[in-house]
Amino acid sequence: MHAPKRTVALATAALTLGGLFAAGAGPAAAAPAKASVSKPAAATSAVNTVGAADLSAQARRCDWPRVCFYRGNTYKAAYKDWGYQLLGPRGRSSNVIVNSRYDDGARIYLMRHNGTGRHWECAKPRRVYSVRPGWKPYAINIRNSPSCR
Repeated sequence: MHAPKRTVALATAALTLGGLFAAGAGPAAAAPAKASVSKPAAATSAVNTVGAADLSAQARRCDWPRVCFYRGNTYKAAYKDWGYQLLGPRGRSSNVIVNSRYDDGARIYLMRHNGTGRHWECAKPRRVYSVRPGWKPYAINIRNSPSCR
C-alpha cells in the first residue's frame, strides 16, 4: 500500500511545532563555544521551522524515506540510512533541511562557520527546517525515534 501525500501533514506539523524550534523566529545569537557536541538549550537553537508557504515546495521534492538538504530551493543531497554519517560537501553547504520520514527523527550536527561551537538539533519526522546564519550542518544521525533518542 502506498503512503498518502505528505504535503498537508508536513504543513500541519510545521505549524504545530513548539519548544526547541520557534516557527518564524529570526536569527539569534548562539551559546558560547563548547568543546563537546551536546544538545542545545532552547535559546541556542541553530535551526528554525520553515513556514507553510515554503514547506510545500520543499516537501514535494523530498521523497520518502529521506532527509534532504537544500541551498535555498536548490536540491543538494539526501540521506536515508540509519546511523551517523558525515555530510558530503553539497550537504554541508545547505541551509534548508527536510525530514520526509514518517516516524524517524534525524539528529543534525551543526557547527559555527568559524569552527567554534558544535551541537545537534533534532529534525523531527515530516518537518522542514532552515539553518540559521552563522551555522552549518556537518553530519546526520537518522534514528529509530521521532524525538531523536
